[in-house]
Amino acid sequence: MDIESFPLYDIEGDARQCGQQYGRAAGERIDLSLRTYRSAFERVGLSWDRTRALARRFMPMIEAFDAGMLREIEGVAEGAGVPTEDIVALNARSEMLYAFQQLEATEPPDGCTGVVVMPSASRDGKLIHAQNWDWRVESLELGVVLRIQPAKGPSMLTFAEAGTLARAGLNSAGIAVTGNFIKADGDGKQQGVPLALIRRGILQSELYANALGVVCRTARSISNNMILTHAEGEAVSLETCPDQVFWQQPEAGILVHANHFKTPAALARVVDRSLETTPDSLYRDRRVTEALHLQNQRAGHLTEQDVLDALQDRFGAPRAVCRSPSAGPGGASSATVATIVMDPAARKMRIAPAPFRAHRFTEYSL
Repeated sequence: MDIESFPLYDIEGDARQCGQQYGRAAGERIDLSLRTYRSAFERVGLSWDRTRALARRFMPMIEAFDAGMLREIEGVAEGAGVPTEDIVALNARSEMLYAFQQLEATEPPDGCTGVVVMPSASRDGKLIHAQNWDWRVESLELGVVLRIQPAKGPSMLTFAEAGTLARAGLNSAGIAVTGNFIKADGDGKQQGVPLALIRRGILQSELYANALGVVCRTARSISNNMILTHAEGEAVSLETCPDQVFWQQPEAGILVHANHFKTPAALARVVDRSLETTPDSLYRDRRVTEALHLQNQRAGHLTEQDVLDALQDRFGAPRAVCRSPSAGPGGASSATVATIVMDPAARKMRIAPAPFRAHRFTEYSL
Protein backbone atom coordinates (compact mmCIF):
# COMPACT_ATOMS: atom_id res chain seq x y z
CA MET A 1 0.00 0.00 0.00
CA ASP A 2 2.28 2.77 -1.30
CA ILE A 3 0.38 6.03 -0.72
CA GLU A 4 2.40 9.11 -1.63
CA SER A 5 -0.15 11.75 -0.64
CA PHE A 6 -3.75 12.29 0.38
CA PRO A 7 -6.07 13.94 -2.16
CA LEU A 8 -7.13 17.55 -1.65
CA TYR A 9 -10.75 18.57 -2.27
CA ASP A 10 -11.82 22.21 -2.45
CA ILE A 11 -15.40 22.82 -1.36
CA GLU A 12 -17.31 26.07 -0.85
CA GLY A 13 -20.75 27.50 -0.32
CA ASP A 14 -23.49 26.86 2.19
CA ALA A 15 -23.54 23.69 4.27
CA ARG A 16 -25.53 21.54 1.82
CA GLN A 17 -23.49 22.75 -1.16
CA CYS A 18 -20.22 21.96 0.63
CA GLY A 19 -21.51 18.50 1.47
CA GLN A 20 -22.69 17.78 -2.05
CA GLN A 21 -19.33 18.84 -3.53
CA TYR A 22 -17.48 16.69 -1.00
CA GLY A 23 -19.69 13.67 -1.62
CA ARG A 24 -19.31 13.88 -5.40
CA ALA A 25 -15.56 14.49 -5.36
CA ALA A 26 -14.70 11.82 -2.78
CA GLY A 27 -17.40 9.31 -3.71
CA GLU A 28 -15.06 6.37 -4.33
CA ARG A 29 -13.20 6.91 -1.07
CA ILE A 30 -16.45 7.33 0.84
CA ASP A 31 -17.63 4.01 -0.59
CA LEU A 32 -14.39 2.42 0.62
CA SER A 33 -14.86 4.04 4.06
CA LEU A 34 -18.32 2.55 4.29
CA ARG A 35 -17.11 -0.91 3.32
CA THR A 36 -14.19 -0.69 5.77
CA TYR A 37 -16.30 0.38 8.73
CA ARG A 38 -19.20 -1.89 7.89
CA SER A 39 -16.78 -4.78 8.46
CA ALA A 40 -15.48 -3.16 11.66
CA PHE A 41 -18.99 -2.66 13.04
CA GLU A 42 -19.91 -6.24 12.23
CA ARG A 43 -16.88 -7.47 14.18
CA VAL A 44 -18.20 -5.84 17.35
CA GLY A 45 -21.67 -7.28 16.81
CA LEU A 46 -23.35 -4.41 14.92
CA SER A 47 -25.22 -5.42 11.80
CA TRP A 48 -25.50 -2.70 9.16
CA ASP A 49 -29.23 -2.34 9.85
CA ARG A 50 -28.47 -1.87 13.54
CA THR A 51 -25.68 0.59 12.69
CA ARG A 52 -28.08 2.70 10.64
CA ALA A 53 -30.65 2.61 13.43
CA LEU A 54 -28.04 3.85 15.92
CA ALA A 55 -26.95 6.53 13.46
CA ARG A 56 -30.50 7.85 13.26
CA ARG A 57 -30.45 8.32 17.04
CA PHE A 58 -27.49 10.70 16.68
CA MET A 59 -29.24 12.93 14.15
CA PRO A 60 -31.43 15.02 16.53
CA MET A 61 -28.40 15.64 18.75
CA ILE A 62 -26.29 16.69 15.77
CA GLU A 63 -29.02 19.07 14.61
CA ALA A 64 -29.27 20.60 18.08
CA PHE A 65 -25.47 20.99 18.22
CA ASP A 66 -25.17 22.54 14.76
CA ALA A 67 -27.98 22.28 12.22
CA GLY A 68 -25.56 23.24 9.45
CA MET A 69 -23.46 20.15 10.11
CA LEU A 70 -26.48 17.91 9.66
CA ARG A 71 -27.27 19.71 6.39
CA GLU A 72 -23.68 19.17 5.28
CA ILE A 73 -23.85 15.47 6.18
CA GLU A 74 -27.08 15.22 4.17
CA GLY A 75 -25.28 16.90 1.29
CA VAL A 76 -22.35 14.45 1.49
CA ALA A 77 -24.83 11.58 1.36
CA GLU A 78 -26.58 13.10 -1.67
CA GLY A 79 -23.30 13.69 -3.47
CA ALA A 80 -22.04 10.18 -2.75
CA GLY A 81 -25.42 8.55 -3.49
CA VAL A 82 -25.84 6.87 -0.11
CA PRO A 83 -28.34 7.18 2.78
CA THR A 84 -27.73 9.99 5.28
CA GLU A 85 -27.46 7.42 8.08
CA ASP A 86 -24.36 5.96 6.43
CA ILE A 87 -22.49 9.27 6.61
CA VAL A 88 -23.65 9.82 10.20
CA ALA A 89 -22.28 6.37 11.03
CA LEU A 90 -18.87 7.28 9.60
CA ASN A 91 -18.77 10.47 11.67
CA ALA A 92 -19.82 8.54 14.77
CA ARG A 93 -17.61 5.51 14.14
CA SER A 94 -15.64 5.98 17.38
CA GLU A 95 -18.80 6.32 19.45
CA MET A 96 -20.28 3.17 17.94
CA LEU A 97 -17.11 1.09 18.14
CA TYR A 98 -15.89 2.12 21.59
CA ALA A 99 -19.30 1.75 23.22
CA PHE A 100 -18.99 -2.02 22.73
CA GLN A 101 -16.78 -3.89 25.19
CA GLN A 102 -15.96 -6.53 22.56
CA LEU A 103 -13.81 -3.93 20.84
CA GLU A 104 -10.78 -4.62 22.99
CA ALA A 105 -10.62 -8.15 21.66
CA THR A 106 -11.17 -7.35 18.01
CA GLU A 107 -10.02 -3.87 16.98
CA PRO A 108 -6.71 -1.99 17.15
CA PRO A 109 -6.68 1.07 19.43
CA ASP A 110 -6.99 4.52 17.91
CA GLY A 111 -3.65 5.78 19.21
CA CYS A 112 -1.78 9.02 18.44
CA THR A 113 0.99 11.10 19.93
CA GLY A 114 0.36 14.86 19.88
CA VAL A 115 3.04 17.57 20.24
CA VAL A 116 3.05 21.35 20.58
CA VAL A 117 6.13 23.57 20.64
CA MET A 118 5.31 27.09 21.78
CA PRO A 119 6.77 30.17 20.05
CA SER A 120 9.01 30.77 23.07
CA ALA A 121 10.74 27.42 22.46
CA SER A 122 10.86 27.39 18.64
CA ARG A 123 13.74 28.71 16.56
CA ASP A 124 11.60 30.89 14.30
CA GLY A 125 9.23 32.05 17.04
CA LYS A 126 6.25 30.20 15.51
CA LEU A 127 4.02 27.66 17.22
CA ILE A 128 4.42 24.08 15.93
CA HIS A 129 1.51 21.65 16.31
CA ALA A 130 2.09 18.05 15.21
CA GLN A 131 0.73 14.54 15.60
CA ASN A 132 1.30 10.92 14.71
CA TRP A 133 -2.10 9.39 13.96
CA ASP A 134 -2.16 5.67 14.79
CA TRP A 135 -5.09 3.66 13.50
CA ARG A 136 -6.07 0.95 11.01
CA VAL A 137 -3.65 0.45 8.12
CA GLU A 138 -6.65 0.54 5.75
CA SER A 139 -7.14 4.19 6.62
CA LEU A 140 -4.20 5.02 4.38
CA GLU A 141 -6.67 4.61 1.51
CA LEU A 142 -9.40 6.59 3.26
CA GLY A 143 -7.55 9.81 4.08
CA VAL A 144 -8.58 13.08 2.44
CA VAL A 145 -7.75 16.76 2.93
CA LEU A 146 -10.62 19.23 2.75
CA ARG A 147 -10.10 22.93 2.02
CA ILE A 148 -13.39 24.52 2.95
CA GLN A 149 -14.62 28.02 2.25
CA PRO A 150 -18.02 28.20 3.95
CA ALA A 151 -20.60 30.84 3.18
CA LYS A 152 -20.02 32.20 6.70
CA GLY A 153 -17.19 31.81 9.16
CA PRO A 154 -13.48 31.06 8.81
CA SER A 155 -12.04 28.95 6.03
CA MET A 156 -10.76 25.55 7.16
CA LEU A 157 -8.16 22.98 6.20
CA THR A 158 -8.73 19.54 7.68
CA PHE A 159 -7.39 16.03 7.33
CA ALA A 160 -10.14 13.43 7.71
CA GLU A 161 -11.29 9.97 6.74
CA ALA A 162 -13.49 10.12 3.66
CA GLY A 163 -17.06 10.98 4.59
CA THR A 164 -16.21 12.59 7.92
CA LEU A 165 -16.19 16.34 8.53
CA ALA A 166 -12.92 16.72 10.45
CA ARG A 167 -10.08 15.00 12.24
CA ALA A 168 -7.03 17.27 12.55
CA GLY A 169 -6.81 20.72 11.04
CA LEU A 170 -6.51 24.47 11.23
CA ASN A 171 -8.52 27.51 10.21
CA SER A 172 -8.00 31.03 8.88
CA ALA A 173 -8.42 32.44 12.42
CA GLY A 174 -5.21 30.66 13.49
CA ILE A 175 -6.88 27.88 15.49
CA ALA A 176 -5.67 24.27 15.15
CA VAL A 177 -6.77 20.94 16.66
CA THR A 178 -5.66 17.33 16.95
CA GLY A 179 -7.32 14.48 18.85
CA ASN A 180 -5.99 11.40 20.70
CA PHE A 181 -7.65 8.24 22.01
CA ILE A 182 -8.24 7.93 25.76
CA LYS A 183 -10.78 5.67 27.46
CA ALA A 184 -12.59 5.98 30.80
CA ASP A 185 -14.82 3.61 32.70
CA GLY A 186 -17.94 5.70 32.03
CA ASP A 187 -17.65 5.74 28.24
CA GLY A 188 -20.66 4.71 26.19
CA LYS A 189 -23.24 5.30 28.91
CA GLN A 190 -24.81 8.45 27.46
CA GLN A 191 -25.64 9.89 24.06
CA GLY A 192 -23.39 12.67 22.88
CA VAL A 193 -22.15 14.63 19.87
CA PRO A 194 -19.68 12.64 17.73
CA LEU A 195 -16.05 13.62 18.20
CA ALA A 196 -15.54 14.33 14.49
CA LEU A 197 -18.21 17.02 14.71
CA ILE A 198 -16.83 18.52 17.92
CA ARG A 199 -13.50 18.94 16.11
CA ARG A 200 -15.31 20.49 13.16
CA GLY A 201 -17.02 22.87 15.59
CA ILE A 202 -13.60 23.89 16.89
CA LEU A 203 -12.47 24.67 13.34
CA GLN A 204 -15.60 26.72 12.69
CA SER A 205 -14.72 29.03 15.60
CA GLU A 206 -13.44 32.56 14.98
CA LEU A 207 -12.27 33.00 18.58
CA TYR A 208 -10.01 30.69 20.57
CA ALA A 209 -12.28 31.04 23.60
CA ASN A 210 -15.21 29.83 21.53
CA ALA A 211 -13.18 26.86 20.28
CA LEU A 212 -12.42 25.86 23.87
CA GLY A 213 -16.08 26.36 24.72
CA VAL A 214 -17.14 23.90 22.02
CA VAL A 215 -15.30 21.19 23.94
CA CYS A 216 -16.24 22.31 27.44
CA ARG A 217 -19.97 22.77 26.78
CA THR A 218 -20.73 19.80 24.52
CA ALA A 219 -22.09 16.45 25.72
CA ARG A 220 -19.97 13.48 24.58
CA SER A 221 -20.50 9.73 24.46
CA ILE A 222 -16.87 8.74 24.93
CA SER A 223 -13.60 10.13 26.20
CA ASN A 224 -11.04 11.84 23.99
CA ASN A 225 -8.01 14.07 24.36
CA MET A 226 -8.04 17.18 22.19
CA ILE A 227 -5.13 19.58 21.81
CA LEU A 228 -6.19 23.09 20.77
CA THR A 229 -3.69 25.75 19.76
CA HIS A 230 -3.67 29.30 18.48
CA ALA A 231 -1.09 30.76 16.12
CA GLU A 232 -0.35 33.66 18.48
CA GLY A 233 0.99 31.31 21.14
CA GLU A 234 -1.71 29.47 23.06
CA ALA A 235 -2.03 25.74 23.64
CA VAL A 236 -4.05 23.49 25.92
CA SER A 237 -4.63 19.75 26.07
CA LEU A 238 -8.18 18.90 27.10
CA GLU A 239 -8.72 15.42 28.51
CA THR A 240 -12.44 14.88 28.10
CA CYS A 241 -14.79 12.29 29.56
CA PRO A 242 -18.49 12.18 28.68
CA ASP A 243 -19.30 14.69 31.42
CA GLN A 244 -15.94 16.14 32.56
CA VAL A 245 -13.03 18.12 31.06
CA PHE A 246 -9.52 18.29 32.53
CA TRP A 247 -6.76 20.53 31.23
CA GLN A 248 -2.99 20.51 30.78
CA GLN A 249 -0.85 23.40 29.52
CA PRO A 250 2.73 23.49 28.15
CA GLU A 251 5.74 23.24 30.45
CA ALA A 252 8.97 24.97 29.36
CA GLY A 253 7.34 25.62 26.00
CA ILE A 254 6.49 21.98 25.25
CA LEU A 255 3.24 20.01 25.39
CA VAL A 256 3.02 16.28 24.65
CA HIS A 257 0.06 13.93 25.01
CA ALA A 258 -0.30 10.30 23.98
CA ASN A 259 -3.10 7.95 25.03
CA HIS A 260 -3.58 7.95 28.78
CA PHE A 261 -4.90 10.45 31.32
CA LYS A 262 -2.15 12.70 32.69
CA THR A 263 -3.75 15.55 34.61
CA PRO A 264 -3.75 15.13 38.42
CA ALA A 265 -7.47 15.90 38.64
CA ALA A 266 -8.33 13.22 36.08
CA LEU A 267 -6.07 10.65 37.74
CA ALA A 268 -7.88 11.28 41.03
CA ARG A 269 -11.40 11.12 39.60
CA VAL A 270 -11.40 8.88 36.52
CA VAL A 271 -11.02 5.12 36.15
CA ASP A 272 -8.54 5.18 33.25
CA ARG A 273 -9.02 2.22 30.92
CA SER A 274 -6.75 3.60 28.19
CA LEU A 275 -3.73 1.52 29.15
CA GLU A 276 -5.63 -1.74 28.74
CA THR A 277 -5.30 -1.28 24.99
CA THR A 278 -2.46 1.28 24.71
CA PRO A 279 0.10 0.46 27.45
CA ASP A 280 2.80 1.77 25.10
CA SER A 281 1.37 5.25 25.67
CA LEU A 282 3.39 5.51 28.89
CA TYR A 283 6.77 5.35 27.20
CA ARG A 284 5.71 7.07 23.97
CA ASP A 285 4.62 10.14 25.91
CA ARG A 286 7.78 10.18 28.05
CA ARG A 287 10.23 9.55 25.22
CA VAL A 288 8.87 12.35 23.01
CA THR A 289 8.74 14.76 25.96
CA GLU A 290 12.29 13.96 27.04
CA ALA A 291 13.70 14.11 23.50
CA LEU A 292 12.27 17.59 22.96
CA HIS A 293 13.36 18.94 26.34
CA LEU A 294 16.90 17.60 25.85
CA GLN A 295 17.17 19.08 22.38
CA ASN A 296 15.82 22.39 23.64
CA GLN A 297 18.44 22.45 26.41
CA ARG A 298 21.25 21.68 23.94
CA ALA A 299 20.25 24.09 21.17
CA GLY A 300 18.24 26.69 23.07
CA HIS A 301 15.38 26.26 20.62
CA LEU A 302 13.42 23.64 18.69
CA THR A 303 12.70 23.28 14.99
CA GLU A 304 10.04 21.44 13.06
CA GLN A 305 12.68 18.84 12.22
CA ASP A 306 13.30 18.26 15.94
CA VAL A 307 9.61 17.51 16.36
CA LEU A 308 9.60 15.15 13.39
CA ASP A 309 12.71 13.37 14.71
CA ALA A 310 10.97 12.80 18.05
CA LEU A 311 7.88 11.46 16.26
CA GLN A 312 10.10 8.99 14.35
CA ASP A 313 11.26 7.24 17.55
CA ARG A 314 11.23 3.44 17.06
CA PHE A 315 11.80 2.20 20.61
CA GLY A 316 9.44 -0.69 21.41
CA ALA A 317 8.67 -1.40 17.73
CA PRO A 318 6.16 -2.15 16.43
CA ARG A 319 4.37 -0.41 19.33
CA ALA A 320 6.58 2.65 19.03
CA VAL A 321 6.01 6.40 18.72
CA CYS A 322 6.17 5.72 14.99
CA ARG A 323 4.25 2.48 14.75
CA SER A 324 5.00 -0.02 12.00
CA PRO A 325 2.13 -2.27 10.90
CA SER A 326 1.22 -5.00 13.36
CA ALA A 327 -1.82 -7.21 13.76
CA GLY A 328 -4.10 -6.67 16.72
CA PRO A 329 -5.87 -9.43 18.66
CA GLY A 330 -8.70 -9.62 16.13
CA GLY A 331 -6.39 -9.64 13.11
CA ALA A 332 -6.85 -6.00 12.05
CA SER A 333 -3.51 -4.26 11.49
CA SER A 334 -2.65 -0.88 12.97
CA ALA A 335 0.16 1.55 12.23
CA THR A 336 1.04 5.22 12.24
CA VAL A 337 -1.18 6.17 9.30
CA ALA A 338 0.10 9.74 9.02
CA THR A 339 2.38 12.32 10.55
CA ILE A 340 0.75 15.75 10.51
CA VAL A 341 2.62 18.97 11.24
CA MET A 342 0.82 22.31 11.27
CA ASP A 343 1.98 25.92 11.16
CA PRO A 344 -1.18 27.79 12.24
CA ALA A 345 0.48 31.19 11.71
CA ALA A 346 1.20 30.42 8.03
CA ARG A 347 -2.14 28.53 7.71
CA LYS A 348 -0.20 25.50 6.42
CA MET A 349 -0.30 21.79 7.09
CA ARG A 350 2.14 19.12 5.94
CA ILE A 351 1.16 15.45 5.97
CA ALA A 352 3.29 12.34 5.43
CA PRO A 353 1.37 9.10 4.82
CA ALA A 354 2.83 5.88 6.27
CA PRO A 355 5.76 7.58 8.05
CA PHE A 356 7.02 4.19 9.25
CA ARG A 357 8.50 3.98 5.73
CA ALA A 358 9.78 7.51 5.19
CA HIS A 359 8.69 11.08 5.72
CA ARG A 360 7.31 12.08 2.30
CA PHE A 361 5.38 15.24 3.02
CA THR A 362 2.80 17.03 0.93
CA GLU A 363 2.04 20.63 1.89
CA TYR A 364 -1.51 21.98 1.97
CA SER A 365 -2.40 25.59 2.69
CA LEU A 366 -5.40 27.88 2.98
